[in-house]
Amino acid sequence: MFINPLPPSEMPDPVLRPITLDDLEAVRLIDRDAFATYRRQHHQLTRPLLLRTLDNMQAAIERPHAGIVLEWPPGRLVGYCFTHVWGSLGWLGTLGVSPRSQGFGLGHRVITGGLDLLRSAGCQILALETMPESGKNLALYTRLGLEPRYLTMLCQGAVKTAPSTYFEIWSGGDELRTIASQLIPGLDPSPAARWLLSEAGGETLIWHEQNQPVAFAILRAAPRRLEGFQTVLTIEAAGCLPEAAYHWPRYLSEIQVYARTQNKSGLALPVNARQTDLLRKTLEAGYQIVHTRVRMVIGDFIGPPDAILMLTLAM
Repeated sequence: MFINPLPPSEMPDPVLRPITLDDLEAVRLIDRDAFATYRRQHHQLTRPLLLRTLDNMQAAIERPHAGIVLEWPPGRLVGYCFTHVWGSLGWLGTLGVSPRSQGFGLGHRVITGGLDLLRSAGCQILALETMPESGKNLALYTRLGLEPRYLTMLCQGAVKTAPSTYFEIWSGGDELRTIASQLIPGLDPSPAARWLLSEAGGETLIWHEQNQPVAFAILRAAPRRLEGFQTVLTIEAAGCLPEAAYHWPRYLSEIQVYARTQNKSGLALPVNARQTDLLRKTLEAGYQIVHTRVRMVIGDFIGPPDAILMLTLAM
């Protein structure tokens, strides 16, 4: 166990640097310990929290603009933050500080480092999603300039399967960017789809109408943690152009067909409360709200309120 020979006031300044594959094992341990401590404090831990899988972590670190780590003192890794660059949208994913190093302002350093990386990558909208019950986190993010923009609600359920399917499996083309950039200028969610393919954690479906791409759904089938099992298929990002919106219920039924091929009973999908129409129709279709997060944003709103655009900013 590391024993700090100096009081915090005499410690060298923390060092922020880009995350690399050499950091993989240290980040896995910090991630597990930080989240286990948080869940234990909030009485949410019913069994020991396991490490994230090697495939998940390696695929995450190998992405462009993958994130940053913090050393304190230099050479001792105590914090990390994964970052996601989707064209004009950049957001902070999973982040944490080792429980033994909490209470010294290092979380603030990790978050600002992540935001600086997103700015340097050219993102115009910066965002994250956090637990609404954590007043400490909400205060910290607000002080850093992020504004709370409604709850994102994770809805779970199942719809009737479609009698036939018309989707195609995405193979790495420009369709995701073509669709998403019409919902938010410059938005490109294809890094999420590539991450899933690298991890072998899921696939992405594409729909065409009149030979033009009009909708997509990035779907996670594999758990992120060891020995986990997902009973549902998670939509990590999805979008549908306005001219094809009346097809969306059918597309959702086709995703349900795909879920059955992956031995999943239903779907989990994120809907932001600003999307009142979409949220109401999702609930009317039989889905239930099982989890909520607060969306925090610097910059424009993430999509118009009437858009069919689903994003989970918590990976």
